[in-house]
Amino acid sequence: MKYLKHIIGKEGTEFVCIQETKVMEFFGSRCFALWGNNKIGWVHSEGENGAGGVLSMWHKEAFEYRSHVKGRGYIAVTGVHTKLNCICNILNVYAACSLSDKAIMWEALSNIRRAHQNEV
Repeated sequence: MKYLKHIIGKEGTEFVCIQETKVMEFFGSRCFALWGNNKIGWVHSEGENGAGGVLSMWHKEAFEYRSHVKGRGYIAVTGVHTKLNCICNILNVYAACSLSDKAIMWEALSNIRRAHQNEV
């Protein structure tokens, strides 16, 4: 966690996607400590038994959150990149190992893409 906090602070990061969190729940204090301040938003999907969890975090001054969709092994976040004034759909994926689970996940992601393809 210390190294990740260092990278976020050093690079001026606006959006971070983390896979394999191994944490069942994320609270504000943990996210604030990781980012270094409280000007952030986040969405966490816990995975199964702590494995396969994904976390998406963003700086609120750089990314204006609109919505998200969570599923088994993924989080899709929609928002506006404030500096570029454009809608962004950011996908954070931790793929399942089994072929059948991957097929289910990719079908769900394809449906999300189709639902957002006409956004400008």
